[in-house]
Amino acid sequence: MKRAISLFLVLLTVVLIAAPAYAAGGQNFTMPVDVPEGIWYYNAVKWALEKGVTSGTDATHFSPNRFCTRAEAVTFIWRSFGSPEPKTSWCPFTDVKAETYYYKAVLWAVENNVTSGTSANRFSPSEWVTRGQVACFLFRITAQKRNWDAVDIAQDKALLMDWIRQLPRYGFEDVLFSAYYGHAVYALERWGIVSGVSSSPRLFAPNHVCTRAEIVQMLYGYWNYNWS
Repeated sequence: MKRAISLFLVLLTVVLIAAPAYAAGGQNFTMPVDVPEGIWYYNAVKWALEKGVTSGTDATHFSPNRFCTRAEAVTFIWRSFGSPEPKTSWCPFTDVKAETYYYKAVLWAVENNVTSGTSANRFSPSEWVTRGQVACFLFRITAQKRNWDAVDIAQDKALLMDWIRQLPRYGFEDVLFSAYYGHAVYALERWGIVSGVSSSPRLFAPNHVCTRAEIVQMLYGYWNYNWS
């Protein structure tokens, strides 16, 4: 019995150490020690802390290079929209429980067609999220908020394909337009919301796991774009 209790305490300690601090931030904060002034994601992290998108992984760290999970990604996006209450309490995913920090974020994401999960009944919240997936999330919420229908999407695809043909230097060598993330990546790049990871060769790295710095940078670009 004592051994079982000891094992439980060890596991609990590991969970508490590993668990990020997801409570919303606000105006009263100090910039994390691992986000030096002048670094490319400094303004994005500052914005995310001010808006309550994240408060970092502990009191003094943001962990910019740590990989981001699917649960984190939809939670960051949801919070950037003001943490709206979902319209329903029914969740289609068996791996998303009501007591989790990301429950309402996932419900909202499903309602707004941001994601349909990794299968009919799974969201896979603990899986790493890729740069291509984040681009899709952001593009889908854009289409939803701008009330785009299938015709609008088709027209945008046609315009983008023509844009890429005329200006091939804007094409990414690792992003086919026919890929599930192709339209999203090129639309967001056209709006100046995302950029690549390399200019020569020109790469977006759609299948690379997205870091916490990268996702807040994308969100920062999204909210600083002139949508009028």
